[in-house]
Amino acid sequence: MQEHSHEYGEFARDMGETDLLSMFLLGQAVFLVSPEFQKRLEDMIDLDELNVDELVKILNESGFAKKVFTNPGNDEDWEKYRLPFTAWLKHGRSSEVVIESVEEAITLTENQQAKWQLSKFLKDVMKRLIGTKQRSRKELGEYLDYRKHLEDSNIAEWALNGLDEDVEEETATPVKSNKTKRFIEDLISIVVSHDKDMVNRIGEWLKYNVRGIDVARLYIALVETDEIKANLTVTRFMEALKISFLEVEIVGTRQVQKDVNTLQSLLPHGKRYGKDEPENRFAIDKIKTEVLMKNPENLN
Repeated sequence: MQEHSHEYGEFARDMGETDLLSMFLLGQAVFLVSPEFQKRLEDMIDLDELNVDELVKILNESGFAKKVFTNPGNDEDWEKYRLPFTAWLKHGRSSEVVIESVEEAITLTENQQAKWQLSKFLKDVMKRLIGTKQRSRKELGEYLDYRKHLEDSNIAEWALNGLDEDVEEETATPVKSNKTKRFIEDLISIVVSHDKDMVNRIGEWLKYNVRGIDVARLYIALVETDEIKANLTVTRFMEALKISFLEVEIVGTRQVQKDVNTLQSLLPHGKRYGKDEPENRFAIDKIKTEVLMKNPENLN
């Protein structure tokens, strides 16, 4: 892109309307370069657990881009992967095109499991766009609303719906720009008591309780003692833990989310919640008394 910008511009223009075959060839190229990538992806599909971060790491370590562009084996067939790869670079610059491509693939496939996996992938794409601030939830909502009006041939109504807000922003009194950094939540700011000693005890406890179920029990204990609100998301809770205890290796957020959901869900064919099973209940109550230092007599 930097050394041959004009050539890249032509590639991007020609591949702007790339079809699913190009994406298929790109995926095939990934599998050829990195058998490990293919194996891990197949394992994730079998387990129904997609970990994009791990796949990207494997892809980076394989030197995929360099191998595609340099054709180290001088393979004539390899040339067919260059255009799809360039198309993918173009797609990477347009989040909305990625969304449309995945939706198209979901529509075209008749395999229900494939539809499910692609739908989860689409959700992950949109989650990442919001999480990395490439797009806000509002911007994605406006885009989807625009498409709906486009299908109904009613673009004027879509334009009018956002007009009042735009006008209000233009006529409002200018506000001095605030360049201060976004407030970062640590555990002390999240817990109701703001008890520094308790937070330090949690940090020490985390050094020896590293499983997802351990952190999930901690989350439940904090909720039950009213130290954190029941509607506090596991994602915010995990971000606070990671910020507060940089020296501690914290388990992945996805695993904790699954374990919290298990603890908060009714067990099959029963009326008891997962957190009320003897093993879980003992562990949660132990955290309350030994880590959070809560008096059992004062607990609801």
